[in-house]
Amino acid sequence: MTPTVTCPLQVQRYGDSALLVSGADDEQLSKETRWAAVHAVAGRLRAAGIRGIEGIVATFETLTVEFDPLELDAFDLGELIRGWSPIPIDPTGTGRVVEIPMVYGGEYGPDLASVASHLGLREHEVIERHSAHLWRVAFTGAPAGTPLHEGAAFDAPIPRMPEPRVRIAPGTIALSGHQGTIYTIPAPGGWRLIGRTPLQIINPSGDPFVAIEPGDSLRFRPISEHEFAQAALAFIGELL
Repeated sequence: MTPTVTCPLQVQRYGDSALLVSGADDEQLSKETRWAAVHAVAGRLRAAGIRGIEGIVATFETLTVEFDPLELDAFDLGELIRGWSPIPIDPTGTGRVVEIPMVYGGEYGPDLASVASHLGLREHEVIERHSAHLWRVAFTGAPAGTPLHEGAAFDAPIPRMPEPRVRIAPGTIALSGHQGTIYTIPAPGGWRLIGRTPLQIINPSGDPFVAIEPGDSLRFRPISEHEFAQAALAFIGELL
């Protein structure tokens, strides 16, 4: 689809070796437009392969561009990005729909019951709403390419845990607010755990490093514990 919307950009210094890019300070710009704008800039910078750029980190509404000041002049880089303003975008996104099989509840999702209680739903209703909704990936971030996705599957935001867990298993799907995430490596966290997928979201030795990209939509498909175990065994077999 040819983009039909443009978004003006603002660029500011962010310390000695970074720039912060965002949509212009305009109340008429929607969150979706701002998101699409910073990711469009990120895409152009990656495609340009500019020597001296060391990091491109796009989030919900901002983009941090890290650079080596000995290799790249901040003013010149800022002028390059300002020259792209207003940047054409497609706020509806053009990503893929990625199916994520997952087993809900039990040892894989110990907080499913508390999420259901908070929402005034039964557990199977939480599963139905979560799996029927398309969740848009806003960005991938720490730790290790974790895909943070958002949506409005539930009427109320999901609260965080009173105390964070020290270790959460890879593949675990968690909720907080109106957002979700998939843990890619063992890590601490305070979000509510509702299930787990047998899929490996990252490939440390591959390219791309993360199988899911910003702009993709996730559809979660309920599977049984037996299906989860079979999928996990198949993956182990590939490693042997």
